[in-house]
Amino acid sequence: MNRREFLKWSSFMTVSVASATVLTACGGGDSTSSSGDASNAGSVPRSFSLGVASGDPKPDSVVLWTRVDGGDGVAPINVSLQVALDPDFKSLVLDTTVSAEAQWDYTLRHKVTGLAANTIYYYRFAAGTAMSTAGRTWTAPAAGQSLAQLRFAYLCSQDWSANHWAAFDTLQNEDLDFVVHVGNYVYEQLNRPNVITPPRDPQHGDFVLPDGTKLADGSIYATSLADYRMLYKTYRSDARLQRVHARWPVIATWGDHEFSNDAWQDHQTYTTDDSTPQTARRRNANQAWFEFMPADVPFDQGNPSFQNIQVYRAFSFGDLATFVMTDERLYRADHEITEQSAGGAIGSRYVVGKSLVDSAEAARLASAANALTPVSMLGDTQRQWWQNQMSSATTAWKLWGNEVPLLRMQTNGFNTVVDAVTQAVISTDSSLPPLESIFHAAIQGDLTDAVTQNLRPAPFSRVHQLGQQGGFDEADIQATIAALNQMLPPYSLMTLLLLNADMWDGYNAERKSLMQFLANGGIRNVVSLSGNIGAFMAGPVMDDFDATTPQPVMVDLVTAGISGTSLTTQYEEFLNGTAQTQAWVDALLSGSGLAPFSDSLKTNNSWLSYVDPDAQGYAVVTLTPATLSCTFTKMNPITGGQVPAVNNAIAGTQVVVVNANTPAVTVATA
Repeated sequence: MNRREFLKWSSFMTVSVASATVLTACGGGDSTSSSGDASNAGSVPRSFSLGVASGDPKPDSVVLWTRVDGGDGVAPINVSLQVALDPDFKSLVLDTTVSAEAQWDYTLRHKVTGLAANTIYYYRFAAGTAMSTAGRTWTAPAAGQSLAQLRFAYLCSQDWSANHWAAFDTLQNEDLDFVVHVGNYVYEQLNRPNVITPPRDPQHGDFVLPDGTKLADGSIYATSLADYRMLYKTYRSDARLQRVHARWPVIATWGDHEFSNDAWQDHQTYTTDDSTPQTARRRNANQAWFEFMPADVPFDQGNPSFQNIQVYRAFSFGDLATFVMTDERLYRADHEITEQSAGGAIGSRYVVGKSLVDSAEAARLASAANALTPVSMLGDTQRQWWQNQMSSATTAWKLWGNEVPLLRMQTNGFNTVVDAVTQAVISTDSSLPPLESIFHAAIQGDLTDAVTQNLRPAPFSRVHQLGQQGGFDEADIQATIAALNQMLPPYSLMTLLLLNADMWDGYNAERKSLMQFLANGGIRNVVSLSGNIGAFMAGPVMDDFDATTPQPVMVDLVTAGISGTSLTTQYEEFLNGTAQTQAWVDALLSGSGLAPFSDSLKTNNSWLSYVDPDAQGYAVVTLTPATLSCTFTKMNPITGGQVPAVNNAIAGTQVVVVNANTPAVTVATA
């Protein structure tokens, strides 16, 4: 096999070894390698419109990335690469030529080894007369090196079509070592028919996928390799995102939208038919992610499986932190409640009866002799790898780059409805508010009977009796009872509900197994850095959230998306979307009995030390041997069609602190 064929079928991660001594740069800061693009002289002008990036910093290496514009789709382009110790490129440690191949859409992933640990480097690419932006990167401290501090940001959910990207500009004011991305770097679906559509960044215009597949609701999702490449090209065209990549190395894993919403393995969930695999589409998504992310991961294009890439990997930073990045999509089992059985996403993935999920999980475990395989998010191999990483880490902290939250998020649908119906009754007459507690007890009893006996319509006998005692006309009492019945949701929603079974709440047995592993091994100072739920949250992860006295094992810190739809908006979309076909939602809302969403979350989830469910932003972590301090930075929204100016983009910050050897969160006061 010749070199060209090897590059075509290998993972195409080229490698160079940096010089142990400083090279002399002829001509100082304006010099470039004379070999750059020599074989393409006179061809279409080159450029580097998507900027540069670096990633996966290790003590002796880092991956550098760019994409060359102007290729003809067939011939390779020679590109020179320089790496230096100074921003003027006078102290070069590497001056080499690499080949940008059409096979990989003229993207370059070049791993530079032989670098010094804990050192800042500068790099740039050139093709002919075209010069890229100069990038700045950093190598991790050597294993065991004593570190006083590490500082990094972690991000997620940067939706091109919702809200704005000013967070990338405010991030430039942070003093960081590196950046972590925990998923949803791109969104595969365009023209999503949201009931509530957040305003879009005016810098983000419409774009069209080369191929795409149209759904019945009019939305279009990426399907071909060209589609997925177009997503990354479009997102990387934003100068604010380019500046982040040019300034810091990024460690990234993926979420669902890099392939398909709420995906599992190579399956989509747009319709109730999620049983048909989409292997070719999954492989296209894998390849595009590999081409456009500066990640030191293996990818085998010749492997016909959809599991032809491994993005889970680990990093160490001196004696201070081990960082474990997991893949929670490629190996996960199907959701416990299938879309077909529930008739859609509601009841299968969102707002799901907890008892239904528990019984479905128990049945799968029993059929597998209690093996976690059919109820796993990580898969057997990755789970064992995760355990090995956690047990073998000798650093002060073990940090987990985790796509979706570990924290339980539940709500009591029965109590919510009782409160809402009570408010509706007492609001009908100014003389009733002093009797609120009496009506609340009566309604609670009436609805308990109705749900237990599955009575439709609910007789509301206690309410009827109170109305008679109050001297109300019988016709008015019956009209009130009829109106109350219009407010009642399906009884399946009047129970303890999990808000999102696509996150770890839908994979509870494996979560408990992981927590038991940590507890039994005495593994302390484990903190999950999660996202992709549209909220800021913080709290301890319990050994068993359902236990009478659950015990904290580790901590989960959840960041809101850069620009994704907030959890509150998602909740409102659920209510308003359901109202199109279910009269009870409007009636329930008009009762003014629904508590604010954040209050409901706090009431039903005592382990949440902090929650802001209506937010966009990012998190910055300052790590020392004694403490992990995390600052949640919340962004102001678009107003009047304008993105807030950088000096007014931040709505506020909240600091939460985790002390070493204590799986608890302290919420700092102003």
